Amino acid sequence: MAAMSFPCHLEPGLGRFRPLTEAEEIAQSVHLILSTRRGERPFRPKFGTRLDQYAFEGMDTTTCNLIRQEVIAALQTWEPRIRNIRVDFDRRPEEGRLIALVSYEVRRSGITNSLPVSLQTG
Repeated sequence: MAAMSFPCHLEPGLGRFRPLTEAEEIAQSVHLILSTRRGERPFRPKFGTRLDQYAFEGMDTTTCNLIRQEVIAALQTWEPRIRNIRVDFDRRPEEGRLIALVSYEVRRSGITNSLPVSLQTG
């Protein structure tokens, strides 16, 4: 059975749910992994990341490297359909934000994708 997007979308004019492509399904999974705090799910306490612990840290190289390690480790653990994970940063101190650009390759198709992950900082 094909996966559905969340929130669900109907196919125009057909009145049925539009299934996700493999790339869309993986992108949704990556977003879910990175937006879930570790310990948030009672029956999967190790699922997700600890990105929330960096909310009030500075945007220095050490913090960026720790965030990079956290993102890569979580994706390697919870999303086996991807490889070649890379994390680059766009620092926006005037906005109090750090944007992590997460790039990866889908193992089966070789398609590459990038997702921005916005983090609030101190």
